[in-house]
Amino acid sequence: MKRALLLLSLLALPVCAAPTRYYVKPVYTSLRFSIVKWGVLKEEGIFRDFDGTLIYDPAHPEASRIDVVAKASSLDTKNSGRDETVTGEDFLDARRYPTIEFHSTGVDHNFVTGNLTIHGTTRRVRFPVTSLGVHEIASIGKMAGFETTFTINRRDFGVLGNRWGGAGRSERQRGAAHHHRSDHASVMWDG
Repeated sequence: MKRALLLLSLLALPVCAAPTRYYVKPVYTSLRFSIVKWGVLKEEGIFRDFDGTLIYDPAHPEASRIDVVAKASSLDTKNSGRDETVTGEDFLDARRYPTIEFHSTGVDHNFVTGNLTIHGTTRRVRFPVTSLGVHEIASIGKMAGFETTFTINRRDFGVLGNRWGGAGRSERQRGAAHHHRSDHASVMWDG
């Protein structure tokens, strides 16, 4: 299973009272993953290249929408050999499936539902979201912060790792996402 924590602090370019568009970029945020490999080794990575938008109105959160797209090839595990393996055809296959995407389809009572696409396979996911608040910062602009944690199974997305003994194994994976400005975003996958 993969568990994701999404923490979004977003900076709005326009400052207005209605729904605000925040930009999700890597400057203040990170998109990470981790997995417990072979039941004993925790491995972590971060995606360095991603982009997205959040439309948010605190008075009508049910009308919110978030879209985030990460380049699968931007994975950095602090080990170039592991990066090549994980972005290679046995796992993410970044040449064939260059993006990992999330597009929300609804917000209801502090839960976000949407379509998560990994390895060319799209699955509907639903996860809780906690608002950390909206704040105006004089030198930066309007910011909004959010946090979530959820679990997925990478095999549901066709990420098998067969050459590495992953076909019959049941590895737990968790993930987390962090975002700190509307023109910047981050996600952390933590296992």
